[in-house]
Amino acid sequence: MKTVKYLFKETWVIWVYTILTMVTAVAITMIGAQKAEETGVNPLLWLQGVLFVLNLGLYGVVVFMMVFKSGETAAKLKHANDIKRRVIMETGDYYDFDRVSEYGKYKGVYIGLFASAPLLVMLLIQAILDICGSESTSMITAIGFTYGAFFLPVRSLFSASASVYWVLYAVVVNIVLIHVAYTMGAGKVKKQNDRIKRTNAVIYGGGKRVMGEKPVEEVVRENAKYNKRRKVKKAKKR
Repeated sequence: MKTVKYLFKETWVIWVYTILTMVTAVAITMIGAQKAEETGVNPLLWLQGVLFVLNLGLYGVVVFMMVFKSGETAAKLKHANDIKRRVIMETGDYYDFDRVSEYGKYKGVYIGLFASAPLLVMLLIQAILDICGSESTSMITAIGFTYGAFFLPVRSLFSASASVYWVLYAVVVNIVLIHVAYTMGAGKVKKQNDRIKRTNAVIYGGGKRVMGEKPVEEVVRENAKYNKRRKVKKAKKR
């Protein structure tokens, strides 16, 4: 449940912005529509294409910036959690920390999939309707309303009868875009931490380990040796 809440928190703004870009896409489809009805050819089709690309480009920039920030926050949280983990290993004291929100290697992919979940569900329902032979267009309308920024360009620029399943490319776009943004945001924090480590090495002496940077494996070995010595002492006292 915590994971679902986290994914919802990361994606609800993306869902809202996807609908907003749909509104822009609908406006773009109106360009030259009257002329197209009269002559059968839209002389401003090229302009529609340019504006559709710009609309999707703006969507990409906004989503990238939002997820980039999420990646930064997640990486900072993981760094803080790693410090707590070391303290737990060294002292045995337990500290509660948020594991769900910290950075994960493939978490950007999961966020991208969750951001595309409504589209996947609607396409699944449409597939079931098609298999059953239903002529209902309710799902196609719903997809056009929510993911019109991706669907309307296909129908306006290529074919008015294009299959609704072409909109699946939106899933690929979301996953790649969000994963790259999330990873790059985390990478920025990693570079900052590396700079801090190099600065500490210069200040406290090159090659010397800075406090709080002891490897977990070494701590485990030291704790094991300490526990072994303590057991031996207890055995001797008995």
